[in-house]
Amino acid sequence: MNTIGRQAAAPESGVGDADRSPTAVRVLLIGDVRVFRELLAEALEDEAGIELAGNAPGDVAALAVGMFEPSVVVVDAGSVPEAGGMRALASALPDATIVAVGVPDDEDAVVALLEAGVGGYLTSDQPLPELVAAVEAAANGELTCPPRMAAALAKRVAALAAHETTQTDNALTPRQREIAVLIAEGLSNKQIARRLSIELATVKNHVHNILVALGVGRREQIASRVRLS
Repeated sequence: MNTIGRQAAAPESGVGDADRSPTAVRVLLIGDVRVFRELLAEALEDEAGIELAGNAPGDVAALAVGMFEPSVVVVDAGSVPEAGGMRALASALPDATIVAVGVPDDEDAVVALLEAGVGGYLTSDQPLPELVAAVEAAANGELTCPPRMAAALAKRVAALAAHETTQTDNALTPRQREIAVLIAEGLSNKQIARRLSIELATVKNHVHNILVALGVGRREQIASRVRLS
């Protein structure tokens, strides 16, 4: 039977709430294997800077978050194996950051989790001190990431930008594209009309159509959607 483990308000060691560090990161553990959760809980209990809120299986993760109100949720990736499931969990945790543990040492798997909203991760062979570091980084809105994975993320960002630019190019006619580039260069409608030797009303009509095609509301937003080259 699934159970939710809660930390006592005052641990047996005699350390009460008043003695806890006000800057401690409140952590909730999520995993389907109870032994894993309890062993990890024991390991984290003695870590300075971490306050263990409790632990729960994956199928009641959202309920547990509402109960314990953690700032960081450490999730066994095997308990939420699909990126879609992790995305759903992340969307249900507006005030908490997810750190996934047991993630495959694979660029595509890591990027998929980060795209799903995970704020930190550890592969299966990383030790406890690195989990503590990842939790503290996640609480500060940071991501601990090895250089190889940082390079993979940079490539993914570049690929997404190139894809968006291609979509933008395909959404515009050649004339709209020409006018969009001039807008990105800072030209006014009157200057564009003179440059292209067309009527001002024609330029205004093109600008309206460009805004609609790009799905933006202001001409200033056009510059970020087109290439100047």
